[in-house]
Amino acid sequence: MKKLSLLFIFFIAVVHFTQAQTKVESIEVMGNTYTVSKEFPQEIIGKYLYEGKGEPIILLNNDGTGLFQPHMNDPIKIRFWIDCDEQGTIRKRVGSEERYQYTLLIQYMDGNNGNYPVGKYDLMGVMVLKDLGRVSIYGERYKPLK
Repeated sequence: MKKLSLLFIFFIAVVHFTQAQTKVESIEVMGNTYTVSKEFPQEIIGKYLYEGKGEPIILLNNDGTGLFQPHMNDPIKIRFWIDCDEQGTIRKRVGSEERYQYTLLIQYMDGNNGNYPVGKYDLMGVMVLKDLGRVSIYGERYKPLK
């Protein structure tokens, strides 16, 4: 009976572990294959305002959708993923304990601007600046760090 109970507990643990794993995808961008996930650090989710004040914006939602607004254009719908290793561990480049960067892979979903064709993939850096209390994209769009 003890063996059966232990086997049952082991089975439940294995099922729980496999369900808790991050789903990892491979996407080719500019001749390179990236492993990516849609499990995001909450600190990067939100609305990024130009110089912290207004348009153009970048919006990153929890579900991997959002908006990217080029200068002097309407926002473009995007899908995005975060760069990770094959096990789903998010890669981040650390400059210091107070400053580090994640890389997002984005895909443009609409718009007619020749620089952002529908379906095109691109890379976007997200810099966490704890010493300044904000998160920045392109050095010009940021949101408060929560």
